[in-house]
Amino acid sequence: MKIGILTFHNALNYGAVLQCYALQHYLQEKGHDVEVIDYRAPFIEEQKKFLSKTELHRRGFVALVRYFIIRLLVWPAWRKTVHVFHQFMVSQLHLSPRAATAVDIPTGYDCIFFGSDQIWSPKLCRGFDPVFWGQFEKHGARFVSYAASIGEINELDKTGWQQVEQRIQAFDAVSVREKSLSLALQEHCGVSASVCLDPTLLVDAAVFDKIAVRPEEQDYVFLFNVIDDPAASQFARRLANRLGSSVVIKGQAKPQLKSRRDKLVLLKESMSPEEFLGYIKYARCIVANSFHAIALSIVFQKECYALKSRRSGRVEGLLGSLGLADRIVAATESVDKISSIDYKAVGECLVSMRQSSTQFITCQTKK
Repeated sequence: MKIGILTFHNALNYGAVLQCYALQHYLQEKGHDVEVIDYRAPFIEEQKKFLSKTELHRRGFVALVRYFIIRLLVWPAWRKTVHVFHQFMVSQLHLSPRAATAVDIPTGYDCIFFGSDQIWSPKLCRGFDPVFWGQFEKHGARFVSYAASIGEINELDKTGWQQVEQRIQAFDAVSVREKSLSLALQEHCGVSASVCLDPTLLVDAAVFDKIAVRPEEQDYVFLFNVIDDPAASQFARRLANRLGSSVVIKGQAKPQLKSRRDKLVLLKESMSPEEFLGYIKYARCIVANSFHAIALSIVFQKECYALKSRRSGRVEGLLGSLGLADRIVAATESVDKISSIDYKAVGECLVSMRQSSTQFITCQTKK
């Protein structure tokens, strides 16, 4: 079967590109001819520009000057970031011809998988993106959403749900990544939606081993601080001190951790997805407020801690279902006791969780 994938494959986000890579690999392993549809979502492409039109339109003169100066300062690193993500996309994903609008989506697929990730989020996509909602000619293809997300459910009002109800009719089968969204679709739209695992959890570590780049650093705690949590770096430092390790930070870091006295902290910028995987695979322990960083830590069977945040509901749900609720901590907590994760028990839970997701995919890809 020829399958197309529509997702955030070109985003500057590790989780987004790696979940796409994982789904592509999983479907290929099942014997399908798989193509990632190279749809360049406008909001993603806008993020890659030196100056964002959205930011320019809503700023006053003083704020605009400040924004321009900041962009000048960060542009070299940002440009490198854009480059390494582009290289991952063209080297690791089997891409279709490029598409800029719904009209440009290639044809010839037996099935198109929409997802995973927040492809239905009006907040992220700046409205209801017609491509991710399947608002184009099917040409005989079956439209299937896989672990799709709408983001924060409470951000949709009555009018928003009416639009969802109208658009979701385009799909022949619906699966979402959150149970809360499944319940909401049933309530607001009368749509029955399966709940499926994020693609990074569908595959085993060998899939990522093939592309992970081993870092030069050894014996380190890897902190992925994507939500600007002032206490996150201090938690990682306390943990590293207990382990006798160094700290490698990707994401937000506070100035006090950049002083000459603080030799344990190494800041990494413009890290490629392959390097990101390597830092997780070879870490002594991972500390993160990112779902995908924790999910990949589980896949690699690493010691890890998920930091509570305003957006930690999804990772808390995952760890709770795996019997790892004790790995959810506040960044202000002390590190008095360090225990090891029983990955035999976790593995048994994960096998069970994978079963419904693989059954959903199998049902949708039968010829």
